[in-house]
Amino acid sequence: MPKLASDDWREWLEYAKSDYEEAISALNRNSFKETCFHVQQSCEKLLKTILIKKGIFIPIHDLMELAREVSIEEPTLLNKLSKLTIHYYASKYPDTTRRTKIKYDLMTAKECVEVMRELWDTLRKYLE
Repeated sequence: MPKLASDDWREWLEYAKSDYEEAISALNRNSFKETCFHVQQSCEKLLKTILIKKGIFIPIHDLMELAREVSIEEPTLLNKLSKLTIHYYASKYPDTTRRTKIKYDLMTAKECVEVMRELWDTLRKYLE
């Protein structure tokens, strides 16, 4: 595992913000698959930002597992995050989209964005 510099978390935060902004932009363009991918990426990078700030790096994509490592214990948010993880794969690979029967539409994209916003609101206090 690579050694972390004390301020590496700031770079991860910038990437998380960039994915947040791209998710909103993609939603506004009606690019729903892209929206969901960037939502997942923003959430993953935000969670990793918090962990890296603590000197921990975990090379996984499972949002629920990362959230538990950050000490998020709220079951509803954990459940929502567990459902976002699949977009890391399904939005990139057609066979995964088919197998999981995910329909990338406005409703799916808006639900993903709502979870992203909730996670950012929950974790904002750790970014100061």
